[in-house]
Amino acid sequence: MKASNFQFLNPYLEEMFFAGNDNFDMNEDIEMENSFNVQVKKDKENRRAKVELVLETNVNVEDAPFRMRVKVASDFKWDNLDDESVEAMLKCNAPALLLSYMRPIVANITNVSKFPVYNLPFVNFQE
Repeated sequence: MKASNFQFLNPYLEEMFFAGNDNFDMNEDIEMENSFNVQVKKDKENRRAKVELVLETNVNVEDAPFRMRVKVASDFKWDNLDDESVEAMLKCNAPALLLSYMRPIVANITNVSKFPVYNLPFVNFQE
């Protein structure tokens, strides 16, 4: 097995906001409204980019159990890849990887709240 020419360096949490809704009825069904935003800051000359994945949960839902905003980021680097491949990896592969680091953060935060643990679903970043 050979290492990929597209690599990441130490993903990290950049921002975390959580606010519970004291008026939420725990007998209600819980439905989450998630929105994701991917930001790419590319340094083509050095073949590096910083990618940030931002999750906002229940921002416009009045009767949601909680609201949350999480931002995780990582630096990515590549060698011997054409521009088209790099663009695809930065827009799809990088956020998918960052989501895997975000998932336990969200689960841990909700686990210590009065609400049930929330496990982020899989996300298709190609659409």
